[in-house]
Formats: sequence, C-alpha cells, structure tokens
Amino acid sequence: MNIYKAVIVDDEMNNILLLKHFISKYFPKIEIVAQAMSISEAVVVINDHNPDILFLDSRLRENEVFEVLDQIEINKAQLIFVSSHEQYAIKAIKYNAIDYILKPIILEDLVVAINKAVQKLVWNSYFDFKHEYKVDKTQVDVSRNKDYLAVVSIDKIELFKVSDVIFVESDSKYATFYLIDGTQHVSNKNLIHYEGVLDSASFFRIHKSYIINIKYTSRIIKKDGSYCQLVNGKLLPIAKRKKEEFNRFLKIRE
Repeated sequence: MNIYKAVIVDDEMNNILLLKHFISKYFPKIEIVAQAMSISEAVVVINDHNPDILFLDSRLRENEVFEVLDQIEINKAQLIFVSSHEQYAIKAIKYNAIDYILKPIILEDLVVAINKAVQKLVWNSYFDFKHEYKVDKTQVDVSRNKDYLAVVSIDKIELFKVSDVIFVESDSKYATFYLIDGTQHVSNKNLIHYEGVLDSASFFRIHKSYIINIKYTSRIIKKDGSYCQLVNGKLLPIAKRKKEEFNRFLKIRE
C-alpha cells in the first residue's frame, strides 16, 4: 500500500487536531509527517519533508499562506486549502490547488479533495515512470501503483482501481474492462497481457475470452455446462479445459 506524506499548515491548533483526526480515521494511506503554524516554520518543514499533500489555511496570523508557496519548490505536492476565508479561492486556483474547502470542515468535502489529490499523485507517478524509462504510451499501460490500472486506448488513457474490475472481455485484439460502477474501458492490449498483470489471487481466466474477479462472482452454475454468474447478472462460460484448474483456484480460497 502506497503511503502519502502530508503536512498541515494552520495557525489554530484545534483545526490541526481535527484534520489529524479525520485523516488518521478515514485515510490510512496518508501520514501526517509534520505541522506548522507560521510562515517561517511552514517553509522549513515543507522543504525538510517534501510532502505529497499540503493542507493549507489561506491565512496565518496576519500573513497569507501564499508567502509560503512563493518560497518553496512545489514539485509534486497537491495543495488542499482548508480555510474560513472564501475570498482566497480564486488565488488558490492560480497556485494549482486541487481543492478549496471552507471551514467548518465537512467530512464529505475532505473525502472528495483527498481522493482527487491521491488520483493526481497516481497519474503523476505513472507519467514519471514513462519518462524515466522513455517508453512510448502504446507500449505500457500499467503504472507502478498496483492498486490502479492505467489503460491505453487509441485516443486516451483511462485510470481506474483494479479492485473495481468485475471482469475483462477480449476479442483477440482488444480487452474491455467492466467495472462495478457500470463503466467500460477498452484497451489496445489483449487478454494474454492482462492475465500476466492482474493479481492471480483475485483474477482467473475462465475462458479464452474472459478473466473474472472472483470477489464479484455470485455463484457457479454446473447445469448445461459450467458458468460463472457475476454480481451484475452477467453469465460467463467456463471453458472445459479450465474447469479443473478453476476448481483448484476456488478450493484455495475456501
């Protein structure tokens, strides 16, 4: 599990403690590595820790927090403003803030902001990987983050959680991912490629045209052939040559 480092910059301890409480309770992937209550302190801790996410109040005493941002190099940090001052929202956008949350903090707003920040970090990690190895986008479609797939199609790159995949279907040249939310994503890679990429503890190729995620399989039907019925109602055939291996796969999970 990837752990993302975060720093909180706020001049009120109650706000810092509340953010820490929410983050520790609901976001185990985020570690608060430091906090700061002044401009000078913020510059030091941010430069020392090089965080992935910054939670920033827009004002610190009589100063604007933008003074901090002007004194540091924001290479990867995603900026989430948590402030009582609505009038700084537009300025925050100019600093590429991922979100601007108004106090008092509403948990749902914080969840949305943090999810956006983490998704952006995952994307950045994927493109850093491509740049580091100088790989063309048509030659790679999985980032280093194993929780996500970055799937390349003809004209775009789609990012989604591996755990959301119900099954993958192939027509020999392309693979289509069917997700729990009903969306579909088409890749220019075939099923053989993804058979080697997807976690073999959760995914199994039951047929030349299908890979299933076992956690979304509601039942196995052994009448008039063998089939997997998935949670979305889809019925997929199990190839005869796959039955014995599939039975062993199921017994391991009993």
